[in-house]
Amino acid sequence: MVTLSQALLIALDHHQAGRVAEAEDIYRRILGADPEFADAMQLLGVLAAQTGRQAAAQRSLRLAVALRPDGAGGLSNLAGVEQSAGALDAAVRHYGRALRLMPDLADAHASRAGALRRLGQVPAALTATGHALALAPDHTDALANRAAALLSCGDARAAERCARRSLSVNARSAVAYATLAAALAAQRRWAEAESAARDSLALDRNAAEPWEVLGAVLAKLARFPDSLNAFAMAERLRPGPSVHAARGIALVAMARPAEAAVAFERALADRPQDVGLHWNLGFARLMAGDYRRGWPEFDWRRRDPHADPPWRPFHQPPWQGEPLNGRTILLYAEQGLGDTLQVLRYVPLVAARGGRVVLEVQRPLLPLMAGLEGAAQVIARGDPLPPFDLESPLMSLPRAFATDLDSVPADIPYLRPDPVRVARWRERLGPRDGLRVGVVWAGNPRFPGDEERSPRLAGLRGLFDVPGCRFYGLQMGPGRAGLAESALPDSFTDLGTAISDFADTAAIMANLDLVVSSCTGPAHLAGALGVPLWVALPFSADWRWLTGRDDSLWYPTARLFRQPAPGDWPAVAGRMAAELAALAQRFRPLP
Repeated sequence: MVTLSQALLIALDHHQAGRVAEAEDIYRRILGADPEFADAMQLLGVLAAQTGRQAAAQRSLRLAVALRPDGAGGLSNLAGVEQSAGALDAAVRHYGRALRLMPDLADAHASRAGALRRLGQVPAALTATGHALALAPDHTDALANRAAALLSCGDARAAERCARRSLSVNARSAVAYATLAAALAAQRRWAEAESAARDSLALDRNAAEPWEVLGAVLAKLARFPDSLNAFAMAERLRPGPSVHAARGIALVAMARPAEAAVAFERALADRPQDVGLHWNLGFARLMAGDYRRGWPEFDWRRRDPHADPPWRPFHQPPWQGEPLNGRTILLYAEQGLGDTLQVLRYVPLVAARGGRVVLEVQRPLLPLMAGLEGAAQVIARGDPLPPFDLESPLMSLPRAFATDLDSVPADIPYLRPDPVRVARWRERLGPRDGLRVGVVWAGNPRFPGDEERSPRLAGLRGLFDVPGCRFYGLQMGPGRAGLAESALPDSFTDLGTAISDFADTAAIMANLDLVVSSCTGPAHLAGALGVPLWVALPFSADWRWLTGRDDSLWYPTARLFRQPAPGDWPAVAGRMAAELAALAQRFRPLP
């Protein structure tokens, strides 16, 4: 007569050979004879998990653990099923119990790392993968999970190397391909990222992560319908905050901010304290023109521990817009130069609330501040701070003044150039022989979206052939690359090497008839000076330009020229050239 232990070995042989029906039948017969046979209960749960019956797997494995609480294998298997069901806290707890009983379970260390990463416990995930790899240096899942953890730390190159190492061990790891795709996407290597995501899906079409990565990559490649289809698949397979957040970012790229806001709201329902999600929601609402609800979300940026430059802790309370009653307030720049130039308009309004304003700006902007009203003292970031009673970052001032679409303070100019420099540049530019047009074609390459927002010299090159114009290159910094190799007409003069600071740029602009610029600091400077301004915008522009408009609430002298499709700078330059030609024909130089 066959004993229960012998029957279990027969069932296990069927199980390992893939004869799951036969194996399950014997497991159930064993349990019919002995309902407390823990090994049979555990293997029945494993089989149910392998055949996609998660609820049945959870029931069987929980019973197995109840029958044998000190069984490391049962605890680890239960943890895996809980992890697949999204019960990550329970999974981490069960993995921990299993590893206390049997510390050399490499599989449990590797899988626990994946659960910890999804819980946002990245350092612990890296430690767990280290334990797994110490036990099994070529553990595919440990390598893949380590790659994902490294990516969460922002080290995309190390993540790529780790994912490729995992694939060198097991070329059929769908998880490793998905992580490789995400690492390549983080490096903006879109075509390679798409290929890796599709490789992952070729191995496992029922995994949500590669669909999510693919959706994000296709949005960057401007294949918007395919992107939304990929996100729909990801959401069907594993709905949750990650896919909602990624879909929201893609919808922003599609210039559909109201829908993006809904996606971010859905993500926040699960992660209400996520700073990045709140900031993204604020961006989407502001882009959609919902200023009233956008500013409070935008203020969540102050909680970002990874801000660059980092937020400084002040003992003084933040200002909320109340009367100052003689107190001193510190207003300080905290984002890019363009952001600072845009919101300097609020400085006189703050002073009008009855206090003394100390203004801290980025050092390159310091020479411009002589023409700004309202600041009792202006210092550069890094200088010693004088005593003050209240503080506010400049980009929080729109919220303090309850700025809405109907109340943007747009009295210009609020910056004024140095008259001595204006005269000096007027003499240097010489007699007028046509419409004077200053041109800026690139922003700060460190800005994450600069590749999309900057047309580069080649993108605006067609303007320089418009007759009746004299063009002046105002481009500074890395964007000047390629000037020496470009064939430019005699009507173009490069002033970039002669500009010493923003005050020089302002003085030059005061002598021009028009400034044409990408979305970068000089565009804001021209707008603040009240100089006629044409802004070349990408298909999905920054929040301050809203959507679907060719005017700006912030800069009355500005006209907006938007890409009709992502990457279509020739269309922008063509429209600008046609309008510039008409303007040049009407232009009559002053005597």
